[in-house]
Amino acid sequence: MITTLLVITVFLLLGLTIVTTAVEHAQFTTVRVDDVQSLHEAKTDVNEAVADLKAELSDPNFLVRHRIFAPDQWDQFLGLGSSSPGEDTIAGRLRDRYGVIMEDESEQYDIPKNQVFLRALRLTKTFNDGHRTRTVKRLVFVTNTPSFLKYALGSKETVVLNGGVYVENGNVYTGQNAYASNATNYVKANGQLTVNSSNAGMPLLSSSSIWYTNDGQLNACGQTTGCWEASQGRFRMKTNWAPRWPTDVPEPAPTIRQENEDFIDVDFDLTVADKLLQASGILPPSSDYIERMESIQEAGDKNSQLHTLVAELSNQWTSIQSNQPDPNDPRKTLEEVIKEQSKTKPLYLDGNSVLRGDVDIQNSGVNQWLIVNGDLRLDGPTNPSTFVSVRGNFIVLGDLTLTGNLRLDASIYVTGSTKIYQSRIERALNNKGVVLLSKGPLDISRINEFNNPTIPTPNLKGYFYTDSSATIYAVGSYLYIEGGLFARGNRATAPDTDINGLVVNAFRGQVNGENGEPDRFTPGSDPLSSRLVVRYRPEMLVEQGTGLPFVNRISLVVDRLEVE
Repeated sequence: MITTLLVITVFLLLGLTIVTTAVEHAQFTTVRVDDVQSLHEAKTDVNEAVADLKAELSDPNFLVRHRIFAPDQWDQFLGLGSSSPGEDTIAGRLRDRYGVIMEDESEQYDIPKNQVFLRALRLTKTFNDGHRTRTVKRLVFVTNTPSFLKYALGSKETVVLNGGVYVENGNVYTGQNAYASNATNYVKANGQLTVNSSNAGMPLLSSSSIWYTNDGQLNACGQTTGCWEASQGRFRMKTNWAPRWPTDVPEPAPTIRQENEDFIDVDFDLTVADKLLQASGILPPSSDYIERMESIQEAGDKNSQLHTLVAELSNQWTSIQSNQPDPNDPRKTLEEVIKEQSKTKPLYLDGNSVLRGDVDIQNSGVNQWLIVNGDLRLDGPTNPSTFVSVRGNFIVLGDLTLTGNLRLDASIYVTGSTKIYQSRIERALNNKGVVLLSKGPLDISRINEFNNPTIPTPNLKGYFYTDSSATIYAVGSYLYIEGGLFARGNRATAPDTDINGLVVNAFRGQVNGENGEPDRFTPGSDPLSSRLVVRYRPEMLVEQGTGLPFVNRISLVVDRLEVE
């Protein structure tokens, strides 16, 4: 009897232990599930708040419809600067609908809030993971800049990526057709068009990068010399292209998506006119501003009308004799003359100009404008450790040439063509870079020619845009862009091709030269061994302030979601 009771007691205790363990495990599992659900819900709420904000701002006439004409009106609409924003503001609505808090971080990025509509907003939501309070957050740049500034590479027309170009960070945009191949083409010094016989590698995009196209399709060719031919003075596609990624190449296919958002375009001539007028104190929505902008918009020859506008406004600027010595001191350089001028008004150079020394065109720490009625050449030194520093904004009514080592904190508008030749471009010592927009062709050539770096380092820090088409060769040259490159396309074909848009030729691996020509090609597998690497840098959206091109429409640039 006692033995029986003992056995029963043992089994009872074992049963209680099992039940207790099961209950504790169930409770632990419940806590874990609740933790995961809390994190998921917080992420969902933040992402839905971003989508809500994007939907609210998607109206093409958003600013006019809400009668927002000044930056302070914009802040009131957003609900910034208030600890308890009203329910009729964006911040109040996101708080009430999603429990998401919107904070203004514009000052951390030195955004001149009284001058521009650009804002850096942090969306956050807290949750409890069962042990402590955590935060889901996402940084959003709200801007009225055009769409091209959101992409590492792209064109409103066709984009062709030949060879092993590597998009290390950022997305690619194609408004029309998208092409990728493991071929690479180049032009010899005598002008001979050459299809390289070596496998240059297929383009590579980082795991977080997306190639946006108008139809979600990408045409590809993995047959090297079977992809292109040189015919009648142009590189032309052969018939070996297919609407799918090749199965016999080692590189993974990039993520392709159809772009569903409208592309917010920039009107180059109107943008230049806007900068000229605002630099002269003629601001929207004054009648004088509207009338002058309409005269540019309606002109048959917009370039000629821009010159007329410059002639009308130039008496409001500080005029400097272009490349002429100071009559009171002929030994002074143009750079020294510029340095001595007051920067309270724009500076004006009437004629072709060359700058070879440091130039600082700032007024109380803000970039002032230098308007050049002619061609401009910025010549930096070739010594690897020496740079010319340029700070200020430029409007060049002619062609621009950049050579040598330059540190640029500038917005530059060029009505003609732009050539970047044997140059290295760094950000200024304040860590701000250059945004360069060219109406005419953009030519980037002979950059770090036949250099095979063991430690890849950016050598072109800035964003480079052309309103025209562009062909980029990174075969002998080595290009590492920290910023972006965009060729809008304007019905003119890219040089050496029959394609309207952006054409890139890049080799992945080492290239050695012989008599100034590419001679020995050694393919590489490391993405960073590409001779064209592009690392998108979203900070450029805030660094140039009033120098950036603006449109009358608001868009979002969304950073990655973070959990703390």
